[in-house]
Amino acid sequence: MAEHSYPAMLQLTGRRCLVVGGGRVAERKTAALLDTGAFITVVSPTLTERLHTFVQTGRIEWREKAFEPEDIQEALLVFAATDSSEVNTFVLEALKPGQLINIADRPDLSTFTVPAQLRRGRLLMTVATEGASPGLARKLVNELGEIYDETYEVYVDFLAEARRIVLEQVESPHRRRRLFKRLLEDDFLYDARRQEPERLWGRFWDLVSGNSKDDT
Repeated sequence: MAEHSYPAMLQLTGRRCLVVGGGRVAERKTAALLDTGAFITVVSPTLTERLHTFVQTGRIEWREKAFEPEDIQEALLVFAATDSSEVNTFVLEALKPGQLINIADRPDLSTFTVPAQLRRGRLLMTVATEGASPGLARKLVNELGEIYDETYEVYVDFLAEARRIVLEQVESPHRRRRLFKRLLEDDFLYDARRQEPERLWGRFWDLVSGNSKDDT
C-alpha cells in the first residue's frame, strides 16, 4: 500500500520560520507565511523587490549573507528555496531533530510540502497531489476560485460570530445542532452575496428566537 501524506493545519504564532533564498520561489514561500503570526527570517545575499518591501515594513528579518548552519537554530519550519541544489542540500544536512523542511522541487526529500491554496478570509481550501502534478493542483484551485468567490469571506465571518452567539445563548445541544445546520442554508449565503447585512442578521435572530416557521 502506498504511503500518503498527513494533512494538518499548523499554528505558527510566535514560532520561528526560516526561508533560505531570495528569489521568486523564496518570495512565494515567505508571502504565504506573513499572516500566520510567525517570526520569519530570510537568509540570502540578495532579495527580490517584493521581499525588500517586506523587510522595509518590518514584516520579516533579513540576514544578508549566504546560509550557515547556525541560521537554522530555533526554526520550526525551514524552506530551502534557492536555485542551487548544493545549497538546498546543505540546508537539509543542517536540520536539527524536530525541525521540518520543505525543499524547492524536491518533495521526495522534504518532510512537508505546501499545497496549492485558495483563501477567502477564514475559509481556506487546499489541493495537493503529493508532488505528482503541482500544475494540476493550481488548476483545481483556480476552478474552485470561480465557485467560491469573495462572498465566502463575509459568509464565514458571519458564521463565526453566529456560532459564538449560539454557544453563549442556546443551552440545548440538540437545538444548537439544528441551528448550526440551518445556518448553512442558501438563504444566508445569498444575503451575504447581496451585501445585505441587516437582512442576514435579521434572518439569524428570527431563527435563534424561534420566529422562523421551520425551527421546530
